[in-house]
Amino acid sequence: MTEKNTKQPAKPKKAASKSKQTAKEKSLTKKIEKLEETVDKLTDELVDQQLRVQAAEEKMLRVVAEYENGKKRVEREKERSLVFAKDRVLMGLFPIIDNLERSAQYEQDSADSENSTKGVVLVLEQIKKFLKDTDDVEVFDPLGEAFDPDLHEAMAMQPSDEHKPGNIIQVFEKGYKSGDRVLRAAKVVVSQ
Repeated sequence: MTEKNTKQPAKPKKAASKSKQTAKEKSLTKKIEKLEETVDKLTDELVDQQLRVQAAEEKMLRVVAEYENGKKRVEREKERSLVFAKDRVLMGLFPIIDNLERSAQYEQDSADSENSTKGVVLVLEQIKKFLKDTDDVEVFDPLGEAFDPDLHEAMAMQPSDEHKPGNIIQVFEKGYKSGDRVLRAAKVVVSQ
């Protein structure tokens, strides 16, 4: 039994020696704690820098998107300006065509000579062909059609026994279209 008694008190001595650290071990423990604190600080700084980089990337992406949108907006405005300018040029030709048509009608009515009307008619056909070829501009004469405020401009209304109410009985000026766009509404007289 004495052997067992001697062994048991020896075990607490070993435990007591484990809890005691040498000066070298204490020094290393402090260094490890300082290194762990440094790692924690560096990890926090790294996370902070990553957040800053992410914010900068998002800002850069927004700036690039705004630039692309601005570029597209400028292109749309440029196209719109070109269409507007082209329409102004085309609308300037319409009165000329009207006057040539009136002149051709007058020449036919006066029966002066067949040759004088041929020249005016040729010029009219040439202008109409030019308009059709350059911007698909077509003239439309709505005589006899039902009045449509999108296509026609009513200049007057007249009672008529020959026509249904709301039909066009006279055309003062023909209308012009370019594709689906109405460049000039036809000026008409509508039956009552």
